[in-house]
Amino acid sequence: MRALVLGKGGREHALSWSLAAAGADVFAMPGSDGIATVARPIAGDAADALQVLDQVRRLKIDLVVPGPEEPLVRGIAEDLRAQGVPVFGPDRQGAQIEASKAYAKTLMRAAGIPTAAASLCQDFGAVEQTLAVHPERTVVKADGLAAGKGVIVAEDAAGARRAARRLLGQYPSVLLEERLRGPEVSLIALCHGRDYRLLPFARDHKRLLAGDLGPNTGGMGAFAPVLDTPVKAEECAERTIAPLLRLLAERGTPYTGALYAGLILTERGPMALEYNVRFGDPETQALLPALSGSILPWLMGAANGRLPAESPQLARHALGVVLAAAGYPDEPEAGAVIRGIEDAKAAGALVFHAGTRRQAGDWQVAGGRVLCVVGQGETPQQARSAAYDAVRKISFAGAQWRDDIG
Repeated sequence: MRALVLGKGGREHALSWSLAAAGADVFAMPGSDGIATVARPIAGDAADALQVLDQVRRLKIDLVVPGPEEPLVRGIAEDLRAQGVPVFGPDRQGAQIEASKAYAKTLMRAAGIPTAAASLCQDFGAVEQTLAVHPERTVVKADGLAAGKGVIVAEDAAGARRAARRLLGQYPSVLLEERLRGPEVSLIALCHGRDYRLLPFARDHKRLLAGDLGPNTGGMGAFAPVLDTPVKAEECAERTIAPLLRLLAERGTPYTGALYAGLILTERGPMALEYNVRFGDPETQALLPALSGSILPWLMGAANGRLPAESPQLARHALGVVLAAAGYPDEPEAGAVIRGIEDAKAAGALVFHAGTRRQAGDWQVAGGRVLCVVGQGETPQQARSAAYDAVRKISFAGAQWRDDIG
């Protein structure tokens, strides 16, 4: 079969790698020099339905897998499905769960999903009024697409005011949420209508610096599975995934695709922090290598209306470490030559390219998050050691990476 992955980052490299491992002929639009090791890059705008449809017909594609959220928010999935193309991804209405934090919060309340108390503020005056009454609402979220960087966890009301003022300069509104306490996990469900299959718990590390310090990022590393949870993934899904899918189906907008629940395991039980409408990045780079076999049967099954009976099964532990460019996340610097990628791969690691280019025979930095280096093992410790042994073989000017993933 032939699959087309939409996107160009590390998540899309991991998806392409997993589909190719099942024997699929994989294309990526637009793809990248790094993805070209497992899929054929196709020039074009991955969010333009006409361009994608043209390539689907030309290449006789059997399955389209959108990676990032933007094509989904712009309606790529429903536009292609209207032309008879199997797509693993939600329609425009479903994608609003990620596009609008306020809409997602409304759905959570309607579905009875446990979540933090919150207030929507469309100007700074509303922020001041909310914090005067609810000084504990110090988590500030941009109400819009923010590439995983629109959440600021402030230490106090003064920090929340500063964060809200900054985000209101970029977005029409913000949510002020109660700060919850507890370990966080990522739970991804592969969905078709009310039916779903779960991937194992994963955990990502958002802050730039070790010890969860520094600015928020798109993710500096992840590992799977997570063993220290007091509840099972199935129990969390019954509280946070199933009610949302039921509500959407009852409203006549059934959901197909990956539904990512960012959860926090509080003393009150698991609660939903956020939802994304696609695979997580960098969780995907750790999750897919941890599975027994390819993710392809579940993506194809959901796109064609019938999920496999069983959930994907774990075979090993995997841990990914992100190497980021100098200046990331504010002003990443491009152009540095990258050394040691082949040495890391020779040591047994998987190396997924997020922001690289090939020029004059050298790999160069071409984005904020540059590489995700993944180690695997029978235990968490083996996976972590394998990942960091490989990371130390890679170098480029100004490289940033955390030494405490997992």
